[in-house]
Parts: sequence; structure tokens; C-alpha cells
Amino acid sequence: MSEKIIVKIQNLLELAYDAPNDEEGQTALLMAQKLMVKHNLTLKEVSAKQKKENIGETVGTWAYKLPWWQLQLAAILGENFRCKTIRRRKRKEGVTEMIFFGYQSDAELCTRVYEGAILYLQYRLKRLFPTITKARWKDYKKSYLLGFLRGLDDRFKAQVQSSEEFALMVQVPAEVLEEKRLRMGELKSRAVNITVELDYEAYIAGLEHAKETKLMPEELVE
Repeated sequence: MSEKIIVKIQNLLELAYDAPNDEEGQTALLMAQKLMVKHNLTLKEVSAKQKKENIGETVGTWAYKLPWWQLQLAAILGENFRCKTIRRRKRKEGVTEMIFFGYQSDAELCTRVYEGAILYLQYRLKRLFPTITKARWKDYKKSYLLGFLRGLDDRFKAQVQSSEEFALMVQVPAEVLEEKRLRMGELKSRAVNITVELDYEAYIAGLEHAKETKLMPEELVE
């Protein structure tokens, strides 16, 4: 295999990581994936030619009390950007952090997409609020967010099912899992329980918006 092809893929991936949310970054990631498939290269083979990258963590967000939907959003993104998500309580400061743990470039990319998704949803909710009665708003908001998260998760799953190569690309590397175990031990997972009288209009609106936003996997990795 030509070293020039591998270097080209590495450069495209680096460009994608540097600008994940704009058109140039999305195009670079698309080209890198197509070259890997064309030349029968795995991400592991490409990475083996790169310098050893640090494994660490980034803070996606923090708050005195994290909203349930931000927890679920982080879990969905982490699973599809080669990262483990960790909810860490800092008792002294009285805040909770949402952590992405993985190779530095993966964790940074995941954090950027996560921050962008939060801003997008806050923008959508702000625009929806004046159009819904106060009595209806609480369940409408939850239903909209549930629909959006379902739509986001469905699009990632469809992308993974469409390509075996892509399915391997988004798996959390074994080295990351082992490093997490060594640093943090075995962490318990916590379910997020949501009580809502489902508003189907809001739920469908969330699903539809999940298909449109550029934070979705087709624009990032196809």
C-alpha cells in the first residue's frame, strides 16, 4: 500500500477533526472514509502509521444539575465517536461534569459536536416556546427532546448498519477501555428515567428536526 495514500487519509482525518461542523471538515471526513474503503484500509491500519496519541478526557459540559436530555445526548454521541461517556460529580464545587474519555482527537471532536447539538436544541426550544401554551409546554418540551434523541440515535444506527467498515471505525478502541479501567476502575451505569405524557406532535417534530440538522452522522461521516 502506497504511503502517499495513507498520509493523504491521515491529513484528511486531521482536517476533519479540526473543523467537524463546517462543510470543509465534513467533506474531508467523507473523502477519508471513501479512500479507506477503496484501498481496503482499516482505521487501525491508518492509525498504526501515526504517532502515538494520548488518551484522556474532555469536559463536554457542566452544571449544578445536568438536564436529562444532555445526559442522553452525550451517551448517544460518545457511543458513535469512539468515546466513553462519564458523569462525574464534583462534590466540593457542587457541580456535575459530562466527560468524554478517549483518544484526544476523538474526545475533542465528540465535545465539539456535543456543544453544537446543545446549542442547536436550545435554539429550537427557544423558537418553539412562544408557539405552545404554558399548560402544554412541559410535556411538549420533553416529547420534542425525546423525538430528537430518538431520531439522532436512529440515524447513527442506520449509518453503522450500512457499512461494516464504518461500524468498526466508531467502536471504542480496546486501549481506551483498558486505560479507563486503570484510571477509574469499574464505573456503574445509571438509567435516566423520564416521566412524560407524550405529545405526539412534539415527538414527530423532534424526529423531523433530527433528520435536518447538520449535526447528524450523514453529514459528518458519509
